[in-house]
Amino acid sequence: MFLIRPSAVIGLLTDVSIGSKGTTVIGTSSALADVDFAVKVSPAGNQRNPVLTPSYPITYDARFIQISSNLFSVLGTLCTTATGCFISFNESTVSAHSFDWIASGLASGQYNVAVSWSSSLGDFGVANSMTCVGPVNLTVQQNKVFSFNTTNSF
Repeated sequence: MFLIRPSAVIGLLTDVSIGSKGTTVIGTSSALADVDFAVKVSPAGNQRNPVLTPSYPITYDARFIQISSNLFSVLGTLCTTATGCFISFNESTVSAHSFDWIASGLASGQYNVAVSWSSSLGDFGVANSMTCVGPVNLTVQQNKVFSFNTTNSF
């Protein structure tokens, strides 16, 4: 059995604004940013494929922000000057995460372990989302599972 633990420093930036200038009104904006990690274990020889738990990507960090206001409808005529009216909300974070995958059903031989990450971004209105990942550390620990009252093979 392999205990596989990718860990990473993750940064998310979500910047949303609403505002009015002249007759243009932006009353709602939202931003989404997330980072998912996936692990793949494959035999380097003729061994059977191991069982990977979990067998799907895991979200290491995610953020959704939405800002809305009816301020510009209420102030209508006051926001038509050259400077306009606005409300802004900006947020960013950096987090370090790790999660354990377990590869079981292994046979003697060599295995390839690969880790990948992907990001999802979504912006609506006046918004901007970005992600960054790094550094990434990967730890693979080999464990032997023993059974009581049965013969254990090495």
